[in-house]
Amino acid sequence: MKFTITEALHEMRRLQNVDAGRLRGVAVNYYLDELTGLDRLPAPWGSRLVELIEARRAGTITADTPHYLVYSDRMPVAWATVHAAVVTPTVAMSTVQAKHQRQVAAVLADLDRDILEGLADQRDLREGRPDTTEAHHEPHMVGALRVAPADDPTATRWVRPSADLDETRADVARTLGISAADALIVSAVGYGHHGYHAHRLSLELVCAMQATAAANDVSLATVGNWIDHGLATNAEASTLPGRFAAVYSGRYTSEADYAHHRMDTQGWTGLLRDSGMEAYFDLPRYARHLFVRDVFGIGLDGAHPWRGVEVFHRPAALRVAVNEATSRLRQAVDRRRGTPAACPTPRGAARHRRTAPRRRDRRGSCRGVRRGPTERGQPDRHAANQAVRRHEHHR
Repeated sequence: MKFTITEALHEMRRLQNVDAGRLRGVAVNYYLDELTGLDRLPAPWGSRLVELIEARRAGTITADTPHYLVYSDRMPVAWATVHAAVVTPTVAMSTVQAKHQRQVAAVLADLDRDILEGLADQRDLREGRPDTTEAHHEPHMVGALRVAPADDPTATRWVRPSADLDETRADVARTLGISAADALIVSAVGYGHHGYHAHRLSLELVCAMQATAAANDVSLATVGNWIDHGLATNAEASTLPGRFAAVYSGRYTSEADYAHHRMDTQGWTGLLRDSGMEAYFDLPRYARHLFVRDVFGIGLDGAHPWRGVEVFHRPAALRVAVNEATSRLRQAVDRRRGTPAACPTPRGAARHRRTAPRRRDRRGSCRGVRRGPTERGQPDRHAANQAVRRHEHHR
């Protein structure tokens, strides 16, 4: 499958095998015995690359071992090592090759976090550190961060952040031996969709998520899922707690339970009961309406949605929808009681009356329509023929 250059660069951020014609990316561990053209690089880069690949074939892996190799016009122009370091040979090359090298170097220096996590797992295994590949499935790891120096992103350590940003920064600096500003969050356990899928996470946002979860008695996963549901996209750490509190409605056992809550707060339950219409109210349909237009829910457990749902208001049209629905319900109750109710003209009714088809007369012409030349006293050939036929019939 052929890729465009843009598509190929995107796939290289995930170290995928790609072929864009003059630009190719190869995962070394999958095509170790099929690599060619390594000696196209001038000395000493070519001989060094061949040496590293041969050692890899023999089972020897060091910090300099290539993990992903990129070719431009069949010559290696860059590669990423097993420690996620980027190597760009300084050799004579064409204008196109130099451009490809710059583009590839920028992409390989900004790998997705799950790719870095996989390389970190392999490094821990080689260096004899505890295996943490199952950390995302262990309940006691929820809230933990895997951090590393930005210039050595596979040398990871685990920390426990809190809602206190200064305290968390100090913990990261103490654990890594560097400034917290130079640290990279490789993985975050239990922070929902945003924690798993955001290209980069900041300590500021993580601490804001901790504060938001604690203030509203919700899980970190709920906060992370809410961020990626479109209501807080590109959320800023400073405004996250306030924005969450402004739209969070609460925890309910089901969507129907929330629909009952809304009916109670709007006074619908008593209104329907007093009028004897409670049995005729379509609660499931009303719940669907609410969760399409007014609110959305995040399951407390994605695998078991019946365990409960966290409900959030949508940012627009909430008040309008509630007022319209309440007005319609009251009109229905008034009609049942026989009370005259104000019936406003439906929106657009006048426009529909103006554009409605006109009633036709017996001859098939429209009354009130501007007539053409034959209908303003000039001879009508069709009408004349009909008159002749009638005259002949009577004879």
